[in-house]
Amino acid sequence: MLSLVILGLCLATAFSQNVGQLSLEYHWKSLDFEWSSDNVRQEFIKNGSFIPENNIASGIKVYNRSVYITVPRLKKGVASTLNVITEKDGKPVLRPFPSWKMQTIGDCSAIQFSQSMEIDPLTGWMWIIDTGVGFIADSTETICPPKLIIYDINRRRMVRTHVFPDDVASRSSFLNDIVLHKVDGKAVLAYISDSGLAHIVTYDFRSDKSFSFADSSMLAESPPSSVVHIGNRSFAETIPVNGITMSPDFRYVYYSALAGTSLYRIPTTVLSNPKGLFKQSVRKVGVKKSQSDGMAFGQKCMYYGGLSSSGVYQWDFMKDQNMAAGPDDITLTSQVLIAHDDQRMKWVDTLAFDNEGSLWFTADNAGSFLVETMNISRTNLFVWKLYLGENGYLATK
Repeated sequence: MLSLVILGLCLATAFSQNVGQLSLEYHWKSLDFEWSSDNVRQEFIKNGSFIPENNIASGIKVYNRSVYITVPRLKKGVASTLNVITEKDGKPVLRPFPSWKMQTIGDCSAIQFSQSMEIDPLTGWMWIIDTGVGFIADSTETICPPKLIIYDINRRRMVRTHVFPDDVASRSSFLNDIVLHKVDGKAVLAYISDSGLAHIVTYDFRSDKSFSFADSSMLAESPPSSVVHIGNRSFAETIPVNGITMSPDFRYVYYSALAGTSLYRIPTTVLSNPKGLFKQSVRKVGVKKSQSDGMAFGQKCMYYGGLSSSGVYQWDFMKDQNMAAGPDDITLTSQVLIAHDDQRMKWVDTLAFDNEGSLWFTADNAGSFLVETMNISRTNLFVWKLYLGENGYLATK
């Protein structure tokens, strides 16, 4: 049964009767794609290029009412790793984005493995991280170097591809999540969590250069902080820095290990400088109510998926900032569970805002997916929308 909690939602405007409205937008027993013909689909199944139970919906972004979904190649048989949701015969299916050709395994100019992406709502540029691995189940399938692709959705053209040098992101990297940093109103910097090497990678569009930082704050924590409890199951996690998010004033990047509950922040003045003094500048903000995967900032609050709570938490950032001794002394205090469903919000993965005041998020039961075969006789994958009355951090001009 769905249990929805709305307690002290932070809003930039007056309370609306629609605030807190939660809707299940999409759900699947297993994902399927928009194929050119059924014969092509059957050929993909026959040769192992498409194994339905090996596909999960992970990353999500919304732009101009189109919903973009990543299907990370965590196992064999993922036909397309970056997609936009469309409908066929009244059912949601995934259309490879920007094309089928761009999903070709072994073509290093195509997208090999996308866990997440970010879209600048003002330009329509999609910043796609590609970890370069065919699928994690077999390390020998690491065939292309990690890269960042910037694609203009509106003009349907490639803007730039940046292949990361080995000393920044190697074939041991797992590029996980990405946020953008606007300078003078333009998104010119990207910060990416590398869950393989426990790094944060910086890319500067202006110079087309990249560099990375490592720090003990990015490492996995020890039990019990690293153990995720979902129902009667426990998952001992070892994944380091994972979720990453940007404050709406672009002054700080917040991050957390998946295997842990501590939340840290680092000034963007440090992250944007290859000689930045990271260790002297990082600060622990507090402890989250649960381990989390993705995180997202709105204009007033930060949101994160609570893995052990099967739901979404809200941190009233503005409230805690107003209570702090100074603007740089904020402590993670005001945390509220705002959405919860024991069955349909298992492992909230990625969160994203649209430009109409709603927070979207995927729930894919990734903990179980990685250790067992998906049972496609039941519904496994969910996309939710929660109206909050605020837009995402990139809505700032």
